[in-house]
Amino acid sequence: MALDHPFLVQIDVKSGGSFGETMNAIRTWLDHRHIQPAAFTPVANPRSGVGFEVGFNSENEAHLFEEAFHAGAVPKRLNSTMPTEPR
Repeated sequence: MALDHPFLVQIDVKSGGSFGETMNAIRTWLDHRHIQPAAFTPVANPRSGVGFEVGFNSENEAHLFEEAFHAGAVPKRLNSTMPTEPR
């Protein structure tokens, strides 16, 4: 059985940007900081068409990523007692 990752952040491919460019920017940022995501999944998004959901085992890493990419926390803190309401 697969475990859910507690800290998920969703990033949309920016208007005019490409799927590959966005994925490369994410990978470069993660590698530069020696952060290994727990999950990295492409997702369909009704607003922008496509994006990524990135899972982290550390809340701090999730917040750093969210700030760097102006991403939206999905706050699905699945294995946490924290509220799931957006900030």
